[in-house]
Amino acid sequence: MGNPRQPNQLVHAGLPVLLLLVVSEAPVEAYLDPGAGSLLVQLALGGVAAGAVFAKLLWHRLTLQFKRRDSDAENP
Repeated sequence: MGNPRQPNQLVHAGLPVLLLLVVSEAPVEAYLDPGAGSLLVQLALGGVAAGAVFAKLLWHRLTLQFKRRDSDAENP
């Protein structure tokens, strides 16, 4: 197997590409209809819901670490 690329090498390789994309950007005239606004609202609400589920699962795992097990309660 070959050596994995160092993160520093990836940054040096990607920086010129990113710079080229930013410099070659041209202004555009775009129209956002109500459907696009609805899509953005759904995207935001979906992100909030996903974050809430992630936080709930993380909280559940965290509280399991501190709960007393039945075997610990029987043998003081």
